[in-house]
Amino acid sequence: MSYSFFGTCFEDKEILVDCLISMANQSITPDEIIIIDSSKNPIDCKLFDDIFKSKITSIKYENIKLPRVEALNYAITKANSDYLLRFDSRTRFSRNYAEEALKILDKINIGGVGGRQSAYPANASINAEMAANIMDRSYVFGNPLYRRKNYSGNVNSIYLGCYPKAVLKEIPFREEISLISEDSQLCQDIIAKGYIIYMSKKLQLKYLCRGNIIKVLKLFRNYGRCRARTIISTKTIHDKKKYILIFIMVLIIPIINFLIFKEKIFFSILFILIVPLSYNIFHEIKDYGFKKIFYMPFLGLIAQLNWCLGLIETFIFFKYIKSNKSNYLK
Repeated sequence: MSYSFFGTCFEDKEILVDCLISMANQSITPDEIIIIDSSKNPIDCKLFDDIFKSKITSIKYENIKLPRVEALNYAITKANSDYLLRFDSRTRFSRNYAEEALKILDKINIGGVGGRQSAYPANASINAEMAANIMDRSYVFGNPLYRRKNYSGNVNSIYLGCYPKAVLKEIPFREEISLISEDSQLCQDIIAKGYIIYMSKKLQLKYLCRGNIIKVLKLFRNYGRCRARTIISTKTIHDKKKYILIFIMVLIIPIINFLIFKEKIFFSILFILIVPLSYNIFHEIKDYGFKKIFYMPFLGLIAQLNWCLGLIETFIFFKYIKSNKSNYLK
């Protein structure tokens, strides 16, 4: 079975190197690496020769300015392999990642497979470690199946999936949706066609986290913005249970709360914050024990509030900001 890694990059050559090395070290050598680069300054192709010098891998690199989702579809058209594995410059793959993915993709009716990304710090500082801890907490994201440790089974979304090329030719990324949300939308489109999206704990990969907490909190605000744009653009909600929970927490509970406390604004706000904080504390104890209980649920709450802020502001101001889109997140 032939397979290719495909993906995009943007002004991130330094962190891309370790990603490329992890692809070069796969137990089954990739037939192709397809990279669409939107950077102002192209990557010196000698870098690829140095990393893949003893491999038979074909490097297909283009420096062309395209929106990220359009660039992903363009990369797919360049592939000649049977299976396509998406990469991100911040991801590092375990040695048997492709081998395990191909075993699953060879099964009938599998439209995509993915693995949980374990966040690791950008450096040895306490700030970087705390930032990685936030990203590694599944409860901060509402505990979706694809972020839970040691989970294998059917899911409604994966990040950086592995796909049969025939499926991606039939069901491409939606180019009207920008930034992060294209993964979940693609999965929904694949599921709608009758295919299965599978999550395997055997697919091991690491995610190089942003270097400090402030950058991670900004990232969560962008996550909320991207989710709102996807909902507005496609008129669909992927995880109805999660959005019902958000609706209750963001709208129903505050309304009831202010009706009960009336002029006691401080107690109203405090009660509203206690609900998600209690959720975070429960899952922190359940999944991670008491080691970091004193600060992780609070950091998680700030990240969640930033996500909600991004979601709400985009719903309110979408028609004013819809043309002001960035292709990549830093």
